[in-house]
Amino acid sequence: MRHDLSVPSLLKLTSFVLWNWLYFFMVEYAPDKSPEWCCRVVTLLHGSVATAIGLTQCQWRNVTPWHFTKELTSGQYILMVWSWGYFAFDLLWCLVYWTDSVVMLFHHIAALVAITRFMQKESTGCTYSCTLVLLEITNPMLQTRWFLKKEGYGNTTFYFMVEVLYLGMFLVLRGILGTYLVYLVFSTGYFDWEEKVLSVIFYAVSLAFVYDIAGYIRYKYRDEISEFREFYYATQIYTESEEFRRRAHLTHSEILNTM
Repeated sequence: MRHDLSVPSLLKLTSFVLWNWLYFFMVEYAPDKSPEWCCRVVTLLHGSVATAIGLTQCQWRNVTPWHFTKELTSGQYILMVWSWGYFAFDLLWCLVYWTDSVVMLFHHIAALVAITRFMQKESTGCTYSCTLVLLEITNPMLQTRWFLKKEGYGNTTFYFMVEVLYLGMFLVLRGILGTYLVYLVFSTGYFDWEEKVLSVIFYAVSLAFVYDIAGYIRYKYRDEISEFREFYYATQIYTESEEFRRRAHLTHSEILNTM
């Protein structure tokens, strides 16, 4: 029996091969660098391009219910194929070197399943593009932060600015905005049950990452947090004492006026 590859499968396979070729090109181009360094260069490329192209395909300035029911465009389909190959490559790399957590592996598997299903639907282009932007927009800052630390710039002001921007954006986008978007997915009638399940899966993964980042912030910036608490409590005590003095003065004045 003859089994021919379908066009979508051939496109995904081609994308996977191209991402692997790019990785091995980096290994050959920078033999003195570690495999993780080369992989992060590839990841930085995907995160940057995915964010830029995803924003154009998402049409984020005018997202309406009509966009979520609009027919899948060729640009959105190419973006799916392009990202599918990357996530397949990164999943394989993580399995070979086992440098990431189980949550990250689950994230990659969920991404591959979601992209595969979205490619089979007719009106998921805007949904996918917006989701991709939400998931990848902080990735360039994450990789830039890693490279700065790896090259010895971990104690610089620029590194601190990149880290704070990354941590803040991740918590706001994944934690706050992500919660609101999941609410919209379930409160509107534009998404089928499969899209709702996928949104819950990615939301759960995002919450796991948010929990890890919150723990990192509490650990690394514990001294700054303690200083802020001390300043806050000192300010509160000062404010309360000033308020107490003001009320006592008014009460004393009222007593004098009645005498």
